[in-house]
Amino acid sequence: MIKTLRRRFILVTMLSTFAVLSVIIGVLNIASFVSVNSKNDAVLSFLAGNGGQFPEEYMNPKEDIHFNEKSENPENPKPEMWINDDFGKNRQFTREMPYETRFFSVNLDYDGNIVSFDTGRIFAVKDEEVNEYAESAFNSFKRLKKVRGTNNDYRYLLKQTDSGYLIIFTDISRDIQNAERILLYSVIISIAGLAAVYVLVYFFSKKVFKPVEESYQKQKRFITDASHELKTPLAIIAANADVIEMEAGESEWSKSIKNQVGRMSSLVENMVELTRLDEGSNLLFEELDLSAAVTETIEAYNALSETKGLTINANVESGIKVKGDEAKLRQMVGLLLDNAIKYSAKDESNCIEVSLQKKSGKAILKISNPAEGLSIQNYDVLFDRFYRPDSSRNSKEGGSGIGLSVVKSIAEAHLYKAGAYSKDAKIITFEIKDIKYI
Repeated sequence: MIKTLRRRFILVTMLSTFAVLSVIIGVLNIASFVSVNSKNDAVLSFLAGNGGQFPEEYMNPKEDIHFNEKSENPENPKPEMWINDDFGKNRQFTREMPYETRFFSVNLDYDGNIVSFDTGRIFAVKDEEVNEYAESAFNSFKRLKKVRGTNNDYRYLLKQTDSGYLIIFTDISRDIQNAERILLYSVIISIAGLAAVYVLVYFFSKKVFKPVEESYQKQKRFITDASHELKTPLAIIAANADVIEMEAGESEWSKSIKNQVGRMSSLVENMVELTRLDEGSNLLFEELDLSAAVTETIEAYNALSETKGLTINANVESGIKVKGDEAKLRQMVGLLLDNAIKYSAKDESNCIEVSLQKKSGKAILKISNPAEGLSIQNYDVLFDRFYRPDSSRNSKEGGSGIGLSVVKSIAEAHLYKAGAYSKDAKIITFEIKDIKYI
């Protein structure tokens, strides 16, 4: 059990770390790609405002002019054109931007036919490829009214002019490569970080769970030792009650003694059973016919239900085969039936409904019985150890409050899910879900 808790702790920690790293990587790389588009869109807007070219003055600045900076020499003040235009105000731009930017422009008429193009500032695009890029951008504009977009390694902007349209393409291949490099490095670093976290959590969790494991082992030893110590006095009490009945005859006192001895013996056995199930060492998994096991268990409880004035209606689909411990699964069904018979309330039907059916690729076992004092709520708490609702505490049947805990432990040992609910506050249903059949 402690090993299971430790594995769950490691799993939750790793999933949490993975989620945080995924968010960080996502935000970082989204910001990177947004920055790429933002910078190139600013360049495109500037070029579109200047007819698809950098002004001549930008390409031949004087050596004493500091791009986007105030001149420290009052005799050579910075020209106004470097201060006031949008290009100079953008902090993403540097003095080398006009020389670093690779672009080409295409002029179209209103029908989308190429009037002229300029590929003098780019080497990678051949003249015959210009038409493909221009046609793609123009079609996107006509269909979707998109004036900006990306086509392979090029970001483009379409602007309407007096004679048609101007489309400017900038090469963003280096920006994309940088963004992809950031993505790759961030993923590698995150994987390395995740591995480091796993190693740390794996080793430190041993120290964290060591006191818990020691306490749990002491608890198991106590339950086992106490169970063995109780068996001898219980056997002696039962034997003495038999002797008393032989000498003085059966009485309500001797019957009460034997009933209480039976309850105590059942409680001791269930406590030992829970301890063994927690260890998971006594389960024998093999192929079995669950339908037959459920049917035979129902037949064994028919006589007991009739003494209580109850009938068991079975709806068991045949041929449901599973891999599991047959003895434990029969015990699980028996405990559920015993619980239903003990705590069934009298109603018009006086029926206990048992169903085993295939559903959504898995089988589900349901046992329903009428009960008193129900409400619409979560009844999974009934599977907690030693939990008993007030109504059952006052019941003549008594009970230890541990039988359903054994049911849950057997179900979980087979990777099933045990649950309980009431839809109408009159009938309570116990179900075993996620039964994988062969």
